[in-house]
Amino acid sequence: MKKKNSFTLIEIIISIVIIGIGLSTIIVVFMGGRFMLKQAENKSRATSVAAQKLEEYLTKSFTGLGGLTTPVLTYSDVDTGIGGGEVPVDWRVDVTTRWETNNALAIRIPYKFIEVTASYNEESPSGAIQRKNVRLANIIPYPYMHTQTLKIEPSSAAAPRVQAGAYRAINGLSINFNYPVNKDVMVIYNISIHIDDDTGIKPIDTIYTGCFLDGKATSEGTETRTPISMQPFISNILALSGANADANHTIQIKWRKDTTHGNIRLKEANLIIVSTERQ
Repeated sequence: MKKKNSFTLIEIIISIVIIGIGLSTIIVVFMGGRFMLKQAENKSRATSVAAQKLEEYLTKSFTGLGGLTTPVLTYSDVDTGIGGGEVPVDWRVDVTTRWETNNALAIRIPYKFIEVTASYNEESPSGAIQRKNVRLANIIPYPYMHTQTLKIEPSSAAAPRVQAGAYRAINGLSINFNYPVNKDVMVIYNISIHIDDDTGIKPIDTIYTGCFLDGKATSEGTETRTPISMQPFISNILALSGANADANHTIQIKWRKDTTHGNIRLKEANLIIVSTERQ
């Protein structure tokens, strides 16, 4: 007679224990994977917020981020996200002026350092709340080129008139500047003249214009000479040196005529200054 096969109680208990251990391991792995996924989601969201805010500040100009010495600290409201139980992210932007020093060339060039910190709370597997941060940084260099423009259209009553003799400033046709690095300056100006009275003006009578840096006439060859009788439009382009760093400078356009006859006044004028770093 054949003996019937069957499970003993011990075998059943051992099987239950093995299955329990397996299920516990699966649950632990699942919960750990879920926690790691949530960690990755939180970090990704904070990185996205930081990248967005950094991009916003990188679109600003160097001067749009404050002066050369005063740091700019900007704080935000909480970025709460759009539903889905996303963790709120606080962000902060710190903008400071830093300097790059080249000892060989004896120059210091400023730049803006932008640092964005995105912060959020994260719950650990044990239930403790931890503060997490994501930091991104970039710089905005000091502009290699600066451009300043000025246009004057005086009324007939207030229009500056050309006088004979020494050079006199054209009212309003001047620009002030001060750069933290040495600059080479290109000056472009156009002047339109109106003759109110040409009595006594000879064909050889001349109008002169000149460019003055800090009240002093610039190098030779920058003066223009134009016959008054042509009812002239005067135009000149010249390059200047001597605009050293950390000093207040003034560019002025002045004029004179070599005759006391006639009455000539300014009709319109444009002044453009293009400054580039001295190499």
